[in-house]
Amino acid sequence: MTSIHAPLKLNNLSINSGISIFAVMGGFTSSYGVMVPYFREKFSLNLAESGFIFFAHGVTALIGVVIGTITVSKFKAAYVGGLGAPLMGVGAILIGVAPSWNITLLGVTVVGVGFGACDATISQFLSRGGSEKAVRLVNILNAGFAIGAVIGPILIAGAVPDMFGQLLFAWAAVFFVVGYMFISNTSGYLKRDHSTAKPEGHKFVFSMLLLGIAFYVGVEVGASGWIPTYMIDQNYSAQMGATALALFFLALAAGRILILPLANKYSPTQMVLTSSILIILSLFFIGFTSFALLGFTIMGFVCGPVFPTAMVWAVRINPGDPRTAGFMMFAAIAGASISPSLMGIVMQKTGTDILAWLLMVPALLSLAVYGLAANQNISEHIEHH
Repeated sequence: MTSIHAPLKLNNLSINSGISIFAVMGGFTSSYGVMVPYFREKFSLNLAESGFIFFAHGVTALIGVVIGTITVSKFKAAYVGGLGAPLMGVGAILIGVAPSWNITLLGVTVVGVGFGACDATISQFLSRGGSEKAVRLVNILNAGFAIGAVIGPILIAGAVPDMFGQLLFAWAAVFFVVGYMFISNTSGYLKRDHSTAKPEGHKFVFSMLLLGIAFYVGVEVGASGWIPTYMIDQNYSAQMGATALALFFLALAAGRILILPLANKYSPTQMVLTSSILIILSLFFIGFTSFALLGFTIMGFVCGPVFPTAMVWAVRINPGDPRTAGFMMFAAIAGASISPSLMGIVMQKTGTDILAWLLMVPALLSLAVYGLAANQNISEHIEHH
C-alpha cells in the first residue's frame, strides 16, 4: 500500500529559522580561516597541515550533501532539513574542547556532515520552482550565510586564545536552538514532480552549471580561507586579517541583497556571467595594487550574486527534481574542499604573495563553463506561485 504524504509547508518561522541556520553555520565555517593562525600556533602546524582543515570540512560536507540529497524527498522535511544543525553543535563542542589537532579535525568532520545536510536540503526547499519568489528567498538565504560569515570571524578573532572554548560552547547552543525552531515549524514532504518536462539539452547545461559552481566556490572559499593568513604575511595584524575577512563577507552579503531588485529585470544567466567577469577584474586589482583590503571587499561584492542565482538557474534547467540543490551543493563543496587545500600546498613553497593569481585559475575556469552553458540558449522552466 502506497502512503500519500502531505506536501512541504513552510511558514514564516520555518523560513526564518532556515535562514538563521545558514547564518549560524556560515559564521562558524567561515571562521576556519581565522582559526588557522590560532591552530598553527597552538598545535605547531605548517601551512599545508593547517590547510587540511578545509579538506576535512569539505569531504565530510560532501557526505552530508549525499545524505541530504538522498533523503530530501523521502522523509519529513523538518528532520532532513533541521537535524544537521544540532549535529553541527556537537562538532563545535568537540573543536572547543579538543586537546590535539586530530580531535580538532574530528570536530570539523562532524560539523561538515551537518553543514552539507542543511546546505542541500534547506536550499532545495527554498529554491523549488525557480520562480521570482524562489530567486528572492535563495538570495536572502545566502545573504544570511554571508552576514553570519561577517560576524563569525570577528567573534573568533576576539575570543582567541583565552575565550575560544567558551565561544564555541555558546555557538553550539545557538545551533541547537535554531535547529529546534526549524524542526518544530516545518511540516510535510518535498515531493518529486515527474510531470514537469525538462528543457531539451538540459543535461549538458546542468553538467556545465555543476562544474561552474565547483570552480566558483573554489574562488570564494579559496579567498575566504586564506585572506587572514595573506594579510598577516603582508605585515598586517591578526585583527586586521579578521577585519579583511569580515569586509569580504559583508560585501558578499551586500552583493546578494542589492541584486534582489534585479531579479525581475535580468535572468540568472546574465547575472552569473556579469559577476564572473567582475570577479576576474577584482583579482587583477588585488594582484597589481597594494590595496588588498579594498580589493578583497570589491571581490566579495561581485562574488555575491553568483551562488544563489546559479542555483536558481539550475532549478529552472532541471525542474521538478528535488535533488537539484543537492547536486549543486555536492559540486560546490567539492570545489570548496579542493581549492583552498591545494592553495595551501602551493603557498607552502611559494608564499602567500601569489594568492590572487592562484584564485584566478578557478575564476577563469568558472567563467568559461558558465559561458559555454549560456551559449546553448536552453529555455528555462519557471513556476509562478
